[in-house]
Amino acid sequence: MASSNRFSIQKKIILGFSIPLAVVVVVGIVCVNSVNTLLKTTHWVDHTHEVMGRASAIEASAVDMETGMRGYLLAGKEEFLDPYTEGMTNFGRQVEELQVTVADNPAQVELLRDIRANIEDWVQDVTSPNIELRRDIGSSKSMDDMRDLVSEARGKVFFDKFREQVATFIAREQALLIKRKNELQASGTAPATTAGTQGPSGREADWVGH
Repeated sequence: MASSNRFSIQKKIILGFSIPLAVVVVVGIVCVNSVNTLLKTTHWVDHTHEVMGRASAIEASAVDMETGMRGYLLAGKEEFLDPYTEGMTNFGRQVEELQVTVADNPAQVELLRDIRANIEDWVQDVTSPNIELRRDIGSSKSMDDMRDLVSEARGKVFFDKFREQVATFIAREQALLIKRKNELQASGTAPATTAGTQGPSGREADWVGH
């Protein structure tokens, strides 16, 4: 009988320790899962900020191209083409890198393809002919020919479309950012404000020269 009582007491002691231990384990698992979710959401918030910053850099490179071309058309000096050449190189590299960054989002990858194709059409149909015509001035061409081509403002059509494409790309990322910030707020932690979403250096393209 005494042995039976001792066994019952041991069971009660073990049970008494087991229940709090089980609670601690369950709470620990819940906390770990919550932390993992928080870290994952925070990562995606940072990711979205990075993507928007890179999109703005792509826009800045295209504006550099436009600025360099206009400078060359006005001055006729090869060094004025440096921003154009550098902008073209940066633009292609930046688009490729951003496509890798947003590879999880097929719609954004496709939009980046369209953005690149639009700028390539602009180069083929507008900037290259304008630059070549400016190089010919002084021999078989005249500044009147240059003014006639510039007055067509064909480049504005491409660049207006480009700006709309970039704005759409960034707007999609902003929507994702709001969603992810709401998820963080729901978890009890709001992210610190990081990179802004303003366009490249606040610059606006001047369409003289198109």
